[in-house]
Amino acid sequence: MPATADPTLRLDFRLTDDDLLGAMEWVLANARRTGLALQQLRFDASARHLVNATLTAADADRLHLFVRRLGNGMDVEILMADFGEDEPAADGRPGVPAAAEPELALHA
Repeated sequence: MPATADPTLRLDFRLTDDDLLGAMEWVLANARRTGLALQQLRFDASARHLVNATLTAADADRLHLFVRRLGNGMDVEILMADFGEDEPAADGRPGVPAAAEPELALHA
């Protein structure tokens, strides 16, 4: 995979058995609507429908939005989301990797 300066998301998620193709279609449609570019995709049916994906975007906010959308959806369980960035700790300690679980933010 060629080196890129665009923000990158490494994502591991599991699809439920109910509707594999429908769930995968929903994930890919959300990626497209969010403006992400798919760099790599791996589906492992023997590992309980595990999907590994690498996506890029023009800015990191789009990647975070995508993960939040997936976290709010049905038939998808996010296992790991690596945004490839370090977030500085609030107490001044060295940065720690971005959280793997999406955060839900409600705005009025």
